[in-house]
Amino acid sequence: MISTHYPPFNVGGDAVMVEYLAKELVKRGHEVHVYHNPAVYRALRNVSPAVDHLGTVDGVVLHPFSSRSGYLDLLLTLVFDKSGAARQRLKELVDELQPDVVHWHNTKGFIGVPFAVKNAITFYTAHDYSFVCPRSNLAKPDMSFCDSPSFCMLCASRWRKPPQIWRFGNRRVVRLPEEIKVLCPSEFMSRRLRQDGVKVFRVLNNFVPDPGPPIPMPASERDTLAYVAMLERHKGPLTLLEAFARSRNQHGFKLKIIGEGSMKRRLRLAAASLGISDRVSIPGFVSRQELENTLRKAAAIVIPSEWPETASLVAMEAFSLGLPAIATNQGGLPETLGNDSGSVMFKAGDVDELAALIVSHWKRRSEIGKLSIMARNAYENRFSPNIHISLYLNMIAELSSHAEVESVY
Repeated sequence: MISTHYPPFNVGGDAVMVEYLAKELVKRGHEVHVYHNPAVYRALRNVSPAVDHLGTVDGVVLHPFSSRSGYLDLLLTLVFDKSGAARQRLKELVDELQPDVVHWHNTKGFIGVPFAVKNAITFYTAHDYSFVCPRSNLAKPDMSFCDSPSFCMLCASRWRKPPQIWRFGNRRVVRLPEEIKVLCPSEFMSRRLRQDGVKVFRVLNNFVPDPGPPIPMPASERDTLAYVAMLERHKGPLTLLEAFARSRNQHGFKLKIIGEGSMKRRLRLAAASLGISDRVSIPGFVSRQELENTLRKAAAIVIPSEWPETASLVAMEAFSLGLPAIATNQGGLPETLGNDSGSVMFKAGDVDELAALIVSHWKRRSEIGKLSIMARNAYENRFSPNIHISLYLNMIAELSSHAEVESVY
């Protein structure tokens, strides 16, 4: 596995998915190595150097790239696609390990454009839109969805992001060698990449570990709505607060907003100005155990994203705990929710529609047991480790067989 970030040096769900996949493969007897770059995390988070993971953690062999000029390396890779030392170290690892499978993930600020590895099946999972968007999220400065990118460098400058000079002209769309098989976590992502000429090998849904069956709870105790995401504008937390306030006299829910981001202080001030501070808590990050406890006791998770989500790990984690979702119709979310999870959707940014769904969910609390079973079944049928790993290993077997046939001729 090659990934810029790997927990605990991570800033998003892509690295979490790498960790999930690595650990599940180890459980099934495979030898898994992960090459990652903690220096990029430190540069982005502006934290002091810490001891890197070395050796084996939970059966996964970690290889952190060591750089004395982390932020400079990040800039050089972003702007010029120059990552000589990191790329050379990766080639040395490949020569040393002779892997059967090389799986690329997000390598922004670390390696640059992925390369094929001789005598190895090579995958690349598109966790975001970086193939077709220098910003990686297809969001314009006005938060509208960029369906046909142009003037990308101007857009990046308006976002106050470094220009990716190596992507000028017809190189805006990243072209990978034919040998690298591109995987997408949703049909939506696949369609969007193919629209710009990226050849997608297969759609493979994400998964989350199984926390065990939901704990039955009386409907009267399910009195909380949960939000779990970055506290940034494109995730829609302000829309959620406004909808919650607008409907507060028609329901008895409390709201817990979990996450960190640039909007945390603004959200706390907004809750106070809207007069809902007594029913809203914004604790920031919480421990894994506290998060799971919150979700197990919640009535629903709310995902008010205003950008095209690729595939929501948060929704999958909620389903694994028997928790339905109230989510927008953006990106891959409709696929994730499906029609089997007891979840409902609303138009992104529509405060009134979200407020109405919150009230409706309050009135349907007597059905929470049924909705919980539906959510859990959706997880078991579509987002469990066994489903994902089986499809993943079948792809490898398929490509191995094809490679053997080709070698004959």
